Amino acid sequence: MKNIMIFRILMILALVCVLSACAAKTYKVDFCGEQQMYDGAKDSYAPGKEVTLRYTLIASDTSYAFYLDGEELDVECDSNKGYFIRFTMPDHDVRLECVTKNTMADQIPALEAEPEENLSGNEPEKPSVVPPEAEVPPEEPVKKAVQLLTLSKFFAQQREWDDEILLALSEYNGVTLYGDSIGKYPALAEILEQTKNMAVRSMEDEFDNLLVTAKEELDLLGTDSFVAKESTLDVQIRRADSTAISLLSDSFLVYGNINDRYLRGTTYDTATGKALTLTDVIKDMSQIPAIVKKELTSHTWTGDFLSETAVEDYFRDTPADGISWTLDYHGVTFYFRNGEIAEIGRHEHLAAVVSFAEYPELFNETYMTVPASYIVELPLNHAFYADFDGDGTLEELNVTSVLDESGLYYEAFDIYTDTDVQYYHAEFSADTLHHTGGYHPYYIKTADGRHYLYVFADGSELASNDMTLRVIDITGGGFREVGDMHIAPGYVPVDCSWALTDPDNMMLENFETQQETAAYRVGSDGMPVLK
Repeated sequence: MKNIMIFRILMILALVCVLSACAAKTYKVDFCGEQQMYDGAKDSYAPGKEVTLRYTLIASDTSYAFYLDGEELDVECDSNKGYFIRFTMPDHDVRLECVTKNTMADQIPALEAEPEENLSGNEPEKPSVVPPEAEVPPEEPVKKAVQLLTLSKFFAQQREWDDEILLALSEYNGVTLYGDSIGKYPALAEILEQTKNMAVRSMEDEFDNLLVTAKEELDLLGTDSFVAKESTLDVQIRRADSTAISLLSDSFLVYGNINDRYLRGTTYDTATGKALTLTDVIKDMSQIPAIVKKELTSHTWTGDFLSETAVEDYFRDTPADGISWTLDYHGVTFYFRNGEIAEIGRHEHLAAVVSFAEYPELFNETYMTVPASYIVELPLNHAFYADFDGDGTLEELNVTSVLDESGLYYEAFDIYTDTDVQYYHAEFSADTLHHTGGYHPYYIKTADGRHYLYVFADGSELASNDMTLRVIDITGGGFREVGDMHIAPGYVPVDCSWALTDPDNMMLENFETQQETAAYRVGSDGMPVLK
């Protein structure tokens, strides 16, 4: 009987492996060099996937036909939004081709002269006819490409000691427009500057409160039981282009009895500087609770909700300005604090993405147009979602810091992805007493569909000095270490550094060559190379 049970277990495991392998199989789509014209397009899809794409470049005097492997597709046309193409992905690679034809019908015909009287008796000469192919077609309107913004990050730190005891520590930063982006978007530049200044004043006030509490506790508890009070604010750039900018404020408080982490998003329309609401971006909020609940439980978390209706209750009872969200390059991400929808201490913070690719009908099309390549700052110890293996669905990525035995320094970081449930451990020391923890992870997507993780580690107390970069290729959801460099975001005078937003234009300072700030791009192997 025991042998039979073992045999059955092995057969089940084998079947699971086979099904997993089948589920992971994807096939490529050849867009005939026009992938950037199809909003939401992926390099490949799983067989059976219902694919919905929007062809965005349309002209009023042109007809469009779309062919999948030579067979014409039935499409829907909206004169303002473009053509919607839908098909079921077969179990082989396919070719999607757009064929256009000029249909200009309002050309003015040449004036015909009155026929002269024919006195010769010969047949009149036939007028020459210009063949249609010799006609010069009118210029078609060119769709303006989405441009990435130029930004800087301001850094500040406050500390106070009692002899050798650190009483209180406050670290914070802010994001502002920089360079030519200030002139292009003055309203946005002004609102970001005001927001940064408000955050600075708030953090300075918080430090005063920390210091008062620290001195009182030190007198009461003595040096053996005292814990330094901390307040950190790390403003991370989730999206920054000519359509929208979205920032995630990752803050942490250590008061002793009150220790908590807060994730809060703010999103602006780039052209106007107007703060966007959820209903500016999402047209139908009624479907969001069900989608969020499905996304939360579709990854590693099994769904230990406070109740069966915890997610629905959250969206019903939370004021619109109390919901934490960011507008990302692939959709809208919702963030949930510890205890909001699940038990306190269980899974801590949770996030869910409602993606453009899967739910295009829910979104305002204005904010669905994104650049082909970009860089996203990631919060430590918190899930981030993107499509790493090209199957059309999002996978989880999580970068977690690891402290040494003393608890004073980070000695390593762990990376997890739920693409085939893979882990990666990197021995990589970093100073903890600097800007919210010593590690700074960035997700990079290139225009040709590669995915990288850049992790910078602080090695000193200066804003950009003495950093080391570790580069890991995560294309496909696996991990392949590419290399490391003694390099950091370039320093801008007065406690600022260049923000990283564009894989083709990264302003970096190279400490190995003692080279001052220069423009780099992501090379063919993922490492930064001089432009």
